[in-house]
Parts: sequence; C-alpha cells; structure tokens
Amino acid sequence: MNIVFATDGIYPFVLGGMQKHAAYIIRNLAGTEHKLDVIIPDNGVKDAEEASARFWGNERPDNICFHVIPYPKLPRFPGHYVIASYLYSRRITNYFSHKISTADILFGKGYTMWHWLARQSRPQIPVIVQLHGLEMFQPAFAFREMLDKMLMRIPAVPIIRLTDYIFSYGGGVKEILLKQGRSEEAIFEQYGAVDDFWLYPEPSKKDNGFIRKFLFVARNEYRKGYHLLYETLQELVTDNETFEIDIVGELSDNLKIEDFRIRYHGNLSAESLKELKEKCEVLLLPSLSEGFPTIIIESMARGLCVAATGVGAVPKVIDEHTGWLLKTGDSQSLKDRMKAIIRTNSGVLRQKQMAAYEKNKWLLMRKYWTIFDGNLR
Repeated sequence: MNIVFATDGIYPFVLGGMQKHAAYIIRNLAGTEHKLDVIIPDNGVKDAEEASARFWGNERPDNICFHVIPYPKLPRFPGHYVIASYLYSRRITNYFSHKISTADILFGKGYTMWHWLARQSRPQIPVIVQLHGLEMFQPAFAFREMLDKMLMRIPAVPIIRLTDYIFSYGGGVKEILLKQGRSEEAIFEQYGAVDDFWLYPEPSKKDNGFIRKFLFVARNEYRKGYHLLYETLQELVTDNETFEIDIVGELSDNLKIEDFRIRYHGNLSAESLKELKEKCEVLLLPSLSEGFPTIIIESMARGLCVAATGVGAVPKVIDEHTGWLLKTGDSQSLKDRMKAIIRTNSGVLRQKQMAAYEKNKWLLMRKYWTIFDGNLR
C-alpha cells in the first residue's frame, strides 16, 4: 500500500508533541510492506536528503521517502497561522498532484489536508486526518485564547466533516468529533505511545528518596498552565515545603523563581530529557486544555507517575492508580495536590509508578498498517 503522510513538521526538526507523534509513526512503519512518502516543511531542514540523513543516520529504510516543501513565511498578524496553514496545504496539494503519481491513502496531520479536502472535485483516494487534541473546541480561559480558538475552528470544522476517516484519542476528544457529526465508524481511536528509547527497566529499580522530585515540561503557553505552577511554587517556597522540581522549557527570567529547590533547564534534547526523568518521580501537567500529551506516555515509560488535569483524553490513562487528577485552572487544587504528594511515602508512590508503567504497555502504539489494512481497503 502506498501512503502519503503529510505533516507540519517532525521531531527532531520541529519540537512539539504532534511532531514527536509523527516521528513515532514514521519509525513504526519503517521496514513494513507499505511505501510511505513523508511530506514535511522546510523548518529545520533544507531538503529531503538532509532530512533523511538526520532522521535515520546510516540505516535508512527503503520503503520511506522524505519530501520537503517550503513553509509560507508571513509577517505576524492576527490569524497569520491559519492563512499560512492554508497556503501550506495548497502547496501540498500541488506537490502531490505533480510529484507523487500514486497513493492508496492520504494521511494528514493537523491542517495539511485542508486544501485537498476543500476541492470541488478530487481523486477518490481515502483521506484520513489526525487533529490531535482539538483544543480549539475546548474551553478558553482568556479573551485572546478564545479568539485564537475561534480562528482555529475555520479549518478544523471542514476538515473534520469532509475527511473520510479520522484518528482520535478517546475520552473528551472523541466526544468533540461525535458532536461535530462524525460517526463512530469513521473514528479510529488510537493513543500515542513510545518506542524502546524511552523504556525504563522497571520502576521497582527507581530510587525514590525522602524528597519528592517533580518534573514539568511544556512550552510557555497559557494553556499549559505554567502560571498556575508559578503561583503554587511561590506558596510552597513560602511554606518551606520539602521538594525538588525540574522545569524544562524556555522561560524569561521574570518567570523564574530563585530557590535552591527549583531548577530551570530551558529546552532539552530527548537524550537529556531521558536522563533527567530517571531522577524525577512525578510529572506535573496542570494544562487548561490538552488532547493527549506525548510527554505523559514518555514519562510513564521512564517510571514516573503523573499528576494532571482531567482534560481531553487524559482521564482515560491517569486515575487514582497511575497518579492524580487535578482541577482545571485551579492553583489551589495544584498546591493541595503537590503538598499531598510531598507527604506520600515511597511505597505508595512506587505502586502508582508501577501502575503507570504497566498502563504504558496498554498504550503501545497500534500498528498503523493494521488499521489501514483492516478498515481502508
């Protein structure tokens, strides 16, 4: 089967959960009987040869080919991302029409299939899309965020309604698709997962000490909830609580708290983050809206349990066995939960870590070609 896989970037050329998930898909399909043409933008790479060399190293599978398309460069203005996404999707349509002669399936991440699906007439090739968390349909907690989400719905609504099939996380994310009029038969429920790179031998070998060690990894976006964590950490420091936390992601100096218990790392490579996770015990995810963050399963595979808000598909994985659920947008809930975790003994913590590790086995990535073969042929 010939599959064209259109993306708005893949890890490590572009940072982000969607981009990591795309990279996992590509590696998952390497060496199979299927041919995969991967379309990526020129963010971080100049051409297909460089992309292939950096992504695979010396062992390049014969069945996967990269194609690099220039991403539109626009000045920043309200809605510029939506316009750029449409222009990029149009370039993908043109490139596919002229450069890739055959395909059995078109598989698009994000808004990459927008132009193709909006055409009045197009070849009868099954189209499947993955819009991940569908945050644009989730509650907004600020006026600017509300406007951004309204703009993001402009491409999301027609893509959801016009695509033949759609990959979705379960829980609240799947509910959004059903409310948009998609049938159960058109939705393939699929959770992301990790490869062997992230797997820890087992949490029983993890050295939980007397001091609880937290980890927070996110971009500095309002919906990621760092403002809640910032407020909480200030109070924990004032209360002289015993804890440690490693914070990964670029932050300006005015958003940092000077205290020996708090360590800021900026952006880290996967290798550095993997090493850091070996020293941490609990992942914090106080997001206001999410789909199903890749960082959850990467951390569970490293033997961490998780304290996260019950947004998107998160409650499908995080519960009282694998961690703790937080109230959305509530710094008091985060503070109370962190204090409770600080007082959690090592034995109880290890039970949650073991449950999270075992749950990760359930999340092992379903073979995409099995889904394709079983449903799309």
